Amino acid sequence: MTTHTTRYTVQSGDTLTEIAEKYGTTIDQLVEWNGIDDPDVIKKGQKLIVDKGDTPQKTTYTVKSGDTLSEIASEYGTTIDQLVDWNGIDDPDVIQKGQKLIVDKSDPL
Repeated sequence: MTTHTTRYTVQSGDTLTEIAEKYGTTIDQLVEWNGIDDPDVIKKGQKLIVDKGDTPQKTTYTVKSGDTLSEIASEYGTTIDQLVDWNGIDDPDVIQKGQKLIVDKSDPL
């Protein structure tokens, strides 16, 4: 059986509590999956496993008026290039209100 993981890149000001809530998991589970010694100390840029499962997962986001790929990438701890790749976007400067974007995909371990 293949295990799939979803990863998140810690942003400035993030806490494990907020990350756990965002991904529907617990602080204890994040600590276990990532071997975190002190749950009060996470660093900007740190990559965390936020979900593990037997089937690949996709997280989607619906574009709102005024959104940019840069802001969406930052919010979900990914890159503009990754969003372009996952969503087959021809022009990264053009996204539409109401458009559904894949903002996170689990990878096989």
